[in-house]
Formats: sequence, structure tokens, C-alpha cells
Amino acid sequence: MTSQPKPAYQQIADDIRQRILDGVYQPEEQLPTESDLMADYGVSRIVVRNAVQALVSEGLVTKQHGKGTFVRAQRPLRKRLSVDLYGKRPTGSPMKRETENQGRRSEWDHTTRRTIATRAIAERLAIQPGDEVVRTTYTFLADDEPVMLSTSYEPYALTAGTAVEHPEASPVTGVVPRMDLIGQHITHVTEDVNARAPRPYEAEQLKIAPGVPVMTILRTYFVDDRPVETCDIVVAADRYTLSYNIPIPPASEAPTG
Repeated sequence: MTSQPKPAYQQIADDIRQRILDGVYQPEEQLPTESDLMADYGVSRIVVRNAVQALVSEGLVTKQHGKGTFVRAQRPLRKRLSVDLYGKRPTGSPMKRETENQGRRSEWDHTTRRTIATRAIAERLAIQPGDEVVRTTYTFLADDEPVMLSTSYEPYALTAGTAVEHPEASPVTGVVPRMDLIGQHITHVTEDVNARAPRPYEAEQLKIAPGVPVMTILRTYFVDDRPVETCDIVVAADRYTLSYNIPIPPASEAPTG
């Protein structure tokens, strides 16, 4: 059975994509105009527009009104070094320290309220569905640019009546130092990382270009076997690389036999 040839716009998109990947078109370089592409490929304007739109949907190029179409930078601009977050026991917000270490101003907006644990959140916190939790939503900014969304949940019974009951009205910020303040000394953190298409509100809040996925991090803080905080983190995949340093026990601790 003979395969059908690709539509013309897909063939053009394939060719331009390969040129981008080969470095013929560099990041932030402007693509040829519609008229130039029409002449180069011998096709109509609608075919060129469909080809370019396909590349926009893939996150390879962006359209700038009144200026043209430009190649998007594909290399993440910053690393999120999880090892740096807890290389030393923090005394403040790790996100603030990380952002300021990059020479950028760190700010965040937040909203906190008491609510009822859903079945999924209750399972993550080892509590009962319907138990009260403190839910805080964050938008983290660097130099006024939104870079990360986060929603955290803490068992209300754990912090009720303490100085850290309200996460952003505590004497210190950051989960680890806050919990240290009430004698809950976090022993380890788990992270589950996935990638997906952004929800519409995430794309709007993070100003994500079409075709760019997000990375999601489900992070949970533990005191021994007890989870004391869990959060859902969302970052644009073109802005961060998740980099992990995994320690290996020294050879003297290796089993023999």
C-alpha cells in the first residue's frame, strides 16, 4: 500500500523545523517573511501560514504582532538545582535564596485559607478526608516575571495555635525552618516529577507560549514517616532544568560477601 504524501504545509513545517534544529535559524532570529516563504516554496499564503502555525503549536517559533515570526530559544534559561535547595538546612525560603543567587529580585503573591482535605490530599498527608488543612497558593516572581506556581497543604491540627499556623505570617518563611520552630524537624523530602500541557489558567499566569509544556512537581515533606506538608509545583519547561545530585554511600558502607 502506497503511503499518501504529506500535505504541503507539513512538508514546509518539516523543512523549517529541521533548519531550526540544525542551527540554520538561530534562537531569536527572525524567519523569512510570508512573501519570502511563498516564493521559496512556491505555495500560497495560506499554506505558509498553516506551516508556521504548526511550528508555533510545537513551541519552536513565536509570532510578534507587527514584527514577524521568531525562533524561540529552546535551552532553559535557568537551572532549578534541587540539591542546592537543601544542601544545608535552610533558615528561610529556598526559592528566594535561589532566585537572588541568580542576581534577580524575588517576590511572591500568596493566598491562604483553611479548607477541607479532599481524598487525594488526605492520602498524601496521611489524614482523613474532611480533616481541616491550611491551603496556600503562591505565584513566585523573579524581576516581576512569573516563574513558578505552587499550592501547598498542611494539616491544620499540626500548626493550629502555633506561631506558624499561617505560613506567610510566621516569624520565618520556608517549610523546613517553620516546622523546626514548632519542633517538627523534617527528615526528608520526596518529589514526583511529570510533564504535561499547561492548564489554561497556568498558561495565563505563567505567560507560557503556545506549544510549551509544563513540568509538575509533587513534593512532600516528612518528619520520619509522617507527612507534614505537600505541595503541587508548576514551572514552564523552557525556563528550568530540574537537576538532581544523588549521593552514593562511601565504599566503606558497601555490603561484603
